[in-house]
Amino acid sequence: RIPKNTAEAVVSTQSTGSKMKSMIFLLLLAVVGCNDSEKYEYDNTAEVLYTFDMQGVRVDVLRRGEDCHKKAEDGDMLTAEFHGFLENSFERFESSHDTGKPSSFKLGHGYMIKGLERGLQNMCIGEKRRLHIPAALAYGKIGDSKNVPPGADLIYDVEVIHIQKGTTPPNIFAKIDTNGDKQISKDEMANFILETGRTVTLRGESEINAVVDEIFKLEDTDENGFVDISEFSGPKKGKHDEL
Repeated sequence: RIPKNTAEAVVSTQSTGSKMKSMIFLLLLAVVGCNDSEKYEYDNTAEVLYTFDMQGVRVDVLRRGEDCHKKAEDGDMLTAEFHGFLENSFERFESSHDTGKPSSFKLGHGYMIKGLERGLQNMCIGEKRRLHIPAALAYGKIGDSKNVPPGADLIYDVEVIHIQKGTTPPNIFAKIDTNGDKQISKDEMANFILETGRTVTLRGESEINAVVDEIFKLEDTDENGFVDISEFSGPKKGKHDEL
């Protein structure tokens, strides 16, 4: 699985021919993956073609893309092989090989940790990157309660094998930031949860506040009591919006 911060969704279009070729390619990849008993391990001898910074994420390009007519951007559905490691030990904590097939996920909707959302931008089909993600852009001080300990920096090896073009996600940040001061307070977050009907399983103010507190533990990285645009992991830039 790719780490998630919220929920998920899909869809776009393609020509019949390219769609058929993609389906065949993905099927072959899945079969190979199921029959491959070897675990993907961290390779510290991998050749790095070049390195750049993507908003706090160090990106090592291990292989150039073979098809750069379309590059990954917010709203696209990506299919990729991915492998996550703890940076201090190179211990693998998750991998698409564990499921025997590539993983599909939508970019730019806040479904993944911030470091992945940033590090996957502008990737081409066939490109392979190694993403060095600091804890502040991963699971922060609390970890994921399973395999990632608190304060852990992460490394992801990611290879994109298919990009399905999508639509730009709605600017959720603007919807929550009702006073327009470019930061979200706990009251604004609580009101958004209430107004959007996301309290079906919640029973009263104390439970809503507990949910908001958990969100702020993840999002409010500088712990100043507000979540600003750079901290917010959900959709924050619509088609005509400027940050």
